[in-house]
Amino acid sequence: MAELDELKKDWESGRLDSIASDLVEFVRNHRADIVEYRDSHLRKLKGARLSDDLAIRMYILQVRSIAPQGEIKDQLREIEQEIWYRGEKGMGQVDRQEVAREWCLRHAPGWRDHRVMAIVFVLEKMKEQLLAILNDDPKPVRTA
Repeated sequence: MAELDELKKDWESGRLDSIASDLVEFVRNHRADIVEYRDSHLRKLKGARLSDDLAIRMYILQVRSIAPQGEIKDQLREIEQEIWYRGEKGMGQVDRQEVAREWCLRHAPGWRDHRVMAIVFVLEKMKEQLLAILNDDPKPVRTA
């Protein structure tokens, strides 16, 4: 099955809800950084404006993570599944450290690439909501 088809199924089943939630928080928390990134490209492109949509995408691709702690937990869950699988397969005593090392060498880059693709997929599905967050000027705080 193609990766895009897999992402569509994951979206429809709700398996990408945590990424959607993380993405909303990321745009809220990094709004100023994304705007600065967009505006800095305006200067670099000599007046050609980077769209807000593209600015969010490029900023995410630059930082490569929207929720580092959650992503680490997800990777640890994958490693635990691999440890369980090897134990069930009857491979004798499973060296957890060795399995973790092997998983990182074999699967971490692909896992990371898939995660970034999933983030960009979810971004596309939620584009209007995320653009509204980006362009929502917070009301100034009144001081006494």
